Amino acid sequence: MSNTYGGWNPQDPYRGQNPESRPEQDPDPGPAWPPQPQPFDPYGPRDPYGRPANPYGRPDYQPQQQPEQRDGQPGVWGQFQTRPQAPQPQAAPGVPQYSPVSGAEHRPGADGPPTIGGAWRWGWGAFGASWGVWVLMSLLLGLAQLAVVLMFSPATVDGIRFATDPAAVDAAQAAGQTLEARGLAAAGTAVCFLLQALLYAGAIAATRTRKVRFRDFFVLRGFGGLVGYAVITGALGFAGSVVPVFGWLVQLVFTLLLLPVPFLLLKGEGFGKALGGGIGLVLSHLGTALAVFGIFAGLALASLFTCGIGLVVVAPAMLLVGAYLVQRWTGETVQGRPSGNNSAIAHA
Repeated sequence: MSNTYGGWNPQDPYRGQNPESRPEQDPDPGPAWPPQPQPFDPYGPRDPYGRPANPYGRPDYQPQQQPEQRDGQPGVWGQFQTRPQAPQPQAAPGVPQYSPVSGAEHRPGADGPPTIGGAWRWGWGAFGASWGVWVLMSLLLGLAQLAVVLMFSPATVDGIRFATDPAAVDAAQAAGQTLEARGLAAAGTAVCFLLQALLYAGAIAATRTRKVRFRDFFVLRGFGGLVGYAVITGALGFAGSVVPVFGWLVQLVFTLLLLPVPFLLLKGEGFGKALGGGIGLVLSHLGTALAVFGIFAGLALASLFTCGIGLVVVAPAMLLVGAYLVQRWTGETVQGRPSGNNSAIAHA
């Protein structure tokens, strides 16, 4: 067989040369000295995989960093410094920690202004949540107010006692027209308001807890202011009885303007501030106040067909409507959610 490699053994890399004449190879030649300069890389330093550290933008662009964010070894990925985190405040020992409840916060004004429909739904919903307590308190306070009216109106009592004697009835009516009798009746009106203030207190408590208990009706904050408001109520009643037409008109106007005042007093505001704030709230929401006042007057007249029994339901429900509106007008939170209304109500 002929040699097709021209006398060269392919397994001999030195092609037949003398082994002694072969150049000695250094297994580890080491780095050349002096070191050769590396060619200029326009993309700057590279990572261990040969990728440029700044592949986008200008090659010479370096973002400005804070001193605590600067990298001590540029070009090496995975090594960077972060801003130290501020220490979290630790709770005092023995104080329980609670996780936040979803939907428990309410930002005033985030749901828009309150509407009559939303207040109506919330008021009847809050009444239904504790309807037994409301009906019982309304019935007891209604009987107490009736007793006060009879106590401060002797002429009315005489007219009832001698209803079968026309002469006695005429005498009782004449006695009831004197200034002394009118002043005594006005004092009875003031006392009746102080009794009704218990229902106001229950309505304010319902805006915070929705369900009310008996003791909630007897938390009367700002009692001195309530006494002052009772005096105003009695004076308005006296003016309405002395001057039948003009006095009734004055009584109606001031009753409308002062509707939020008892709620503000029970929230702890001073007497003067509550008067000014209540009038300002009514003037700022005059349409809503007129509508609520008209609804309450209509329901009160309709309750006459039930001999006043309907007031044990109508009175607390409308007070709850008023408490809801005052709380929302003043930016406070209301507990519960009116059905059909998407407003989130907490706070409070």
